[in-house]
Amino acid sequence: MKLLRLIVPVAALMLILFALRVHPHAGAQVVCRGTALGLECSVTNRRDKGTLNVFWDVRLQCRNGIVIRASASQRVPAANQFVHLIPLAELKGLDQCDVGRTLLVENVVARNSH
Repeated sequence: MKLLRLIVPVAALMLILFALRVHPHAGAQVVCRGTALGLECSVTNRRDKGTLNVFWDVRLQCRNGIVIRASASQRVPAANQFVHLIPLAELKGLDQCDVGRTLLVENVVARNSH
C-alpha cells in the first residue's frame, strides 16, 4: 500500500522533472533528470588525467512548497561518464509532494581520488 501511495505523486513529479538540470564544475559536470526509478544523474569527469570523486546535492521544489533534498557521490575515471541513480527511497518526503516544479543540482565538488 505504501508503494502505491508513492507511485501517484512520483508519476506527476517525473513528468515535470524530465527536463535536464546541469551544474558544471571545473573538473566535473553533473546532469540530473527524473525517471520512474528516482533521479538519474550523469556524472562526467572532464579532465584528461586522473580519477575524480564527485559529490553533489539535489533539491526538488514541489508546487505545494515541499522541498526534497538528497546527496550523492560517484568516482569517475578521467574522460569518462557514469550514471548514478538516486532511488525513490532516498527522496524523503516525496509522498508529500503534489507536483515537482524545479530540480536543481547544487554544491558540486570534484576531488582528486588517491
